[in-house]
Amino acid sequence: MKIGLGYVPETHRMTDVIDTKISFKPFTNYLEDRLKTEKTSKARLYKLVLEEFYRDPASGSCIEVEEIAQHAKLLDLIYTILSPFAADEKEYLWALSAPASKYLFYGTDAYVSLVESENSAEVESKFVYDEREQIKRRFMKFVYKMILDKYYNLDSIRSERIIYSHLDAGNGLTRYYEVRPDIRFVEINHREPLPALNCDTPGMYIQHGQMTEHLEEVLPLANFYLEGFTVITLEDITEDYAVEIIKKSLIAHAEDEDLLFEQVRYGLKLLGGCKDTEFGMLPFLSVNNQLVFDDVECSRSVMINAVRRNNTNMAAVYDAAREYMRNPEMRIFPVIGEEEKTQNPHVYALAQIGIRSYAVLPVFHNQTLVGVLEVYSRNEGVPYEQILGRVNNAIPLIAQLLQNSIDQFDAKISNIIQDKFTALQPVVQWRFNEVALDYYRDIHAGNSNAVIGTASFHNVYPLYGMTDIRNSTIERNHALARDIDNLLNLLHIEEKNICSLLKDDSAPGVQNEFVKWHAAISLFLNSGDSGLLNLFLQTETIPYLRALSDSNPEANGPVNRLKDILEQDGAEISENRDRLEFAMQKINSALNKLFTNERKTLMNIYPCYFEKFRTDGVEYDLYAGQSISPADRFLPEHLEAFRIWQLRSMIKAADITKKILKKRDWQLSTTQLIYVNPHPINISFRNDERHFDVDGGYNIRYQIIKKRVDKVHIRDTGERLTQPGKIAIVYYNDADAKLYLQYIQMLQQERLLDEQIENVELEDLQGVFGLKAIRVTIN
Repeated sequence: MKIGLGYVPETHRMTDVIDTKISFKPFTNYLEDRLKTEKTSKARLYKLVLEEFYRDPASGSCIEVEEIAQHAKLLDLIYTILSPFAADEKEYLWALSAPASKYLFYGTDAYVSLVESENSAEVESKFVYDEREQIKRRFMKFVYKMILDKYYNLDSIRSERIIYSHLDAGNGLTRYYEVRPDIRFVEINHREPLPALNCDTPGMYIQHGQMTEHLEEVLPLANFYLEGFTVITLEDITEDYAVEIIKKSLIAHAEDEDLLFEQVRYGLKLLGGCKDTEFGMLPFLSVNNQLVFDDVECSRSVMINAVRRNNTNMAAVYDAAREYMRNPEMRIFPVIGEEEKTQNPHVYALAQIGIRSYAVLPVFHNQTLVGVLEVYSRNEGVPYEQILGRVNNAIPLIAQLLQNSIDQFDAKISNIIQDKFTALQPVVQWRFNEVALDYYRDIHAGNSNAVIGTASFHNVYPLYGMTDIRNSTIERNHALARDIDNLLNLLHIEEKNICSLLKDDSAPGVQNEFVKWHAAISLFLNSGDSGLLNLFLQTETIPYLRALSDSNPEANGPVNRLKDILEQDGAEISENRDRLEFAMQKINSALNKLFTNERKTLMNIYPCYFEKFRTDGVEYDLYAGQSISPADRFLPEHLEAFRIWQLRSMIKAADITKKILKKRDWQLSTTQLIYVNPHPINISFRNDERHFDVDGGYNIRYQIIKKRVDKVHIRDTGERLTQPGKIAIVYYNDADAKLYLQYIQMLQQERLLDEQIENVELEDLQGVFGLKAIRVTIN
C-alpha cells in the first residue's frame, strides 16, 4: 500500500469543480450505523476499528492532504473493512481520493503501479469518450446529482460509465478499465440557504439526463462543499469492451465498410492480446451454388489479396477452398515454409508478401458455414491456439458480419438482375407486395382455388419516345450488296489462279462450277438475306473446295486460301457488313447508356415506371401518375417536367449520334419521335407474359399507334414524318400541341432547337385517324 500517490487518471490538468475536504467522519458514521444492526462477528471488527478511529483526534475533523501520511494506520483499517477478504493488493486496483476531486492519497500496489505509469511522460493514456473539458463536466454532473438527490429528491441526472484506456507496456496493446467510484462516505453541505426549485417542471434543471445552464445559475457549486473520501476501484474490462467495440461497429458503421472492418479488427486484436498478429475475414459467397471470390466483399481477406497480388493460380485456390468447406476445421501454419509451395500454393502466396505464419478458423451462422476468420503474423512462434481461444466470445459477431457480406453480395446480384433483366422495378414493388400478400393469405386460409391477383395501375400518363437508326434495313442491304460484289470479284480472281494450276482435263469442270456460283450468289443481291448466302457457301461452295483440294493437291495454294476466307467469313467478303454492325453497336450502346443514366433524372421528377427496349435504336415507355406512388401527390407540374425531359433527351440522343461516329465508320443517322397520348390509361402486369400492358379496348389504341406511327407519312406528300436531325411530336389534341409549343419555345431560347417549326397532318393508318404532328429541327 502507498500513501500520496497522485491523481485520478487523466485529471491532473483539471481544476477542482467544488471545495472538497478529506474527512473520516462519514466513514465512522457509517460504521456506527452498521454496528447498531450487525449481528455477526463483523460487529466485533467494526467496534475495534471505531476504537482506533476514536483514539485519533483528527478522525472527527477535516484533514489536509499534506497530513494524510500521519494517519496511515487508519487508512489501512479502511482498506481492511472495504476490500474483499481474499483480495491481493498486488492485483486489486483500489484507491481513496478526496471527494469528487482529482487527488488520490492512498492505494494498492496494483493501483500505484498503474497510476505511476499513467502519470509518466513515456506512456499516454486517455479517456475513451471524453476530452478534458468533458471530464470536468462529468465531475460537475456527479456533484449536482448528489445535491438534487439529497436536497430536492430529484434523481434524473443519468449516471455514466467512466472508461479509460492505458497502454500496456508489456504487450504493447491498450487495456481498458472501468472506473467505479463509491460515494457512500461523502457528505455534501451548503454554506448559504438553498433556493426552492419548482420540481413540477424538472425540465428547467435537467434535460435528456443532463444538467442545464439554469441549474448552474440557481445552484452555483461555490455554495457547496464536500467532506469525506471517495473509494475508487478499477476493473479491467478489456475483453468485454473489445466485444462491445465490434458490436457497436456492426450497428454504427454499416454504411462505411472500411471503418467497420477497421474497428472489428481492432476489437479482435484487443481480444487476442498479441500485438504481432492481424486479422482477416473471408466470406464464402456463391452464385448458383458455386463458390465466388468477389473483389469487394472478399477484399478483407489476406489470403485472397496475397493470391491476387502474386498471380497465383485461382483454380487451385478454389479447389483448396472447396476442400476446406467439406472439412471445416481450425488449421494452423506455425511456419510457412518451402513445402507449402507445392502442397498449399495459396498459403505459400502469404510468404511472398512477408507473412511467416497463419491460422484459419471456420465461422458458422445458424449452423451454416459462412466463411473463415484469419489470423496471421510476420513472425513465427505465435500462440495461435491461445489467440483463437480468446477471440471466441466475438465469433457470433464475426458470423453476423460474414453473413452480412453474403447478404450484401446476394442483394447486389439480385438488384442487377431486377434492374437489367426483369420488368419489375423498385418503384412498383409495393404493389406486387400487396398482391403477393393477398395470395399468401388466401392460401393459408385454406382456399384451394386461390389465384394470384394482377398488379394494376389506373389513370397513369403514358409517355412514349423512340430514337431510331434511319433506314437500317436499307443500310444492311447496301452493305450486303457491296460484300457480294467483293465476293464475286474474289471468286473470279481465285478461279483463274486455281485453273492455271490444274491439269487440262480438270479445268473445264471447275470453271463450270464457278459459273454456277456466280449465278446463284448474284441472286442474293436482291434478296437482302445474308443468312441464305452463308448457308449456300457452307453447303455448296466450301464442301466442293475441300474435295477439290484433296483431288488436286497441285492447286492447294489458291484453293485453301479461298476456302479459309469463306469458312472464317473473312474481311475480304464481310468488311462492309462488319463496319455497319460496328457503327450500329456504337450508336445503340451510347443510346442505351444515355437512357439508363436518365433514369435518375426521371426519379427525381416523380417516381415513375420507365422501361426501354433496344431495337435499331432505343424506344421507351414511361408511366407516371398518382397510382404509381400513392404517397406522393402527382401534380400537373410533374407531367410538364416529364414532357420537357422527353424533348431534352431526344436532343441529347441526336447529338450523341453526330459525335460518336468517326469518318472511317459507316455513316448513319437517327430519327427522333415522341407520341403524346390524349388521356391517361390503365396498365397491368401480364403474369403470363411477364411485362406491363394496357388495359381495356380504348386504351389498346395507344399500343396500336406506337407500333405504326414510326412509318407514318405526311398527308398528300409521300414524305416520311421522321427525318434525321429533327424531333417529330405526334398528337391528337390541339391542347397538347399548344403545351408542346411552349416547351419548344423555351428550348429555342436556350438555342437547342431551331426557330423553324412545322405543323403537319398525317396520313391515316389502319384503324387510326386524325393524327397530327409538330416537327422541329435540332441545332
